[in-house]
Amino acid sequence: MNNDLETIENYLTGQLSDEARAQFETTLRTDPAVADALAFYVLAQHTAKVDALSQRRDELDALYKRSRPVSDTTTNHVPVLAPASNRRLWSVPMRWVAAASVLLLLGLGWYFFRISNAQDATQLADAYVTRTYGQLSTTMGGTAADKLTQGIGLYNEGKFAEAETAFAAVLTEQPDNDRALKFAGLVALRQKKYDSAIDRFHQLSQRTDLVSNAGTFLEAIALLQRNRPMDKGQAKKLLEEVINKNLDGKNEAMKIIPHVD
Repeated sequence: MNNDLETIENYLTGQLSDEARAQFETTLRTDPAVADALAFYVLAQHTAKVDALSQRRDELDALYKRSRPVSDTTTNHVPVLAPASNRRLWSVPMRWVAAASVLLLLGLGWYFFRISNAQDATQLADAYVTRTYGQLSTTMGGTAADKLTQGIGLYNEGKFAEAETAFAAVLTEQPDNDRALKFAGLVALRQKKYDSAIDRFHQLSQRTDLVSNAGTFLEAIALLQRNRPMDKGQAKKLLEEVINKNLDGKNEAMKIIPHVD
C-alpha cells in the first residue's frame, strides 16, 4: 500500500519517468482499485487543505473579534458569524464533487466520467465469453477431427495449454480449418493471451468462404478484454461493422456498443 501511495504521489508531482507514467496510466484504466486509491489520495489532500484553511479562518475570526470594540450586534447590524463548527461542516457528497473537480484540473476527469462505461464494456465482453464459450460442443470424426475433439475435451476440462497445443496441431495439418482457428483464438482468450487471440480472430474474420463467421465480433471482444489504450476505439469500429453488415454476433454487439466510449 505504501508503494502504491508513493507511486501516486510521484505521479501527481510529475516525478515519474515517461515510461513509468504511461504504465501507471494504463493501470489506472484497467485496475479500479488503483483508480480508487488515486481518487482517495486527491480527496484526502484536498480535504486537508480545506480543513487547514478553515482553521486559519477561525483563528483570524477570533483575532478580529478580540481586536474590535464590543458592539450591540442587534442595533448596529453587525453580522454574526456562524460558529466555526458549522462553517467547517462539509458533506461527503460535496467532498467528492471537489475531488472530481481537482481530478478534472489534473486531466484525470476520465476516472469519474469514463471508467464505469469502460468497465461495463469489459465486463459484458467477459460475461459473453464465459456464457457462450465456457464449454465447447464436440461433433465430427476422422484423424484431424479426432485431434480437434481432443482439444475441445481438454478445453472443457480447463486444460487450456494442452488444448492450445492440440488446436495448433490441427492448424498445422489443416491451415484452412476454421473451427480450429476459432478454437485456437478462444483458448488464447481464456489464457489472457490477448495478442494471440486477436491475431487468430482477425485471420478468421478475413475468411470470405464461410457461411457463418464470428471472427470480427470475437476480435472486438478480445480487444475489449485486452483493454489497452486505443483498443476500445478499434473494438467499437469492429462492433459497428458487425451491426452494419449483419455479421455473426450482431445482437450481442448491439448490447455492448452503448457501453464503449
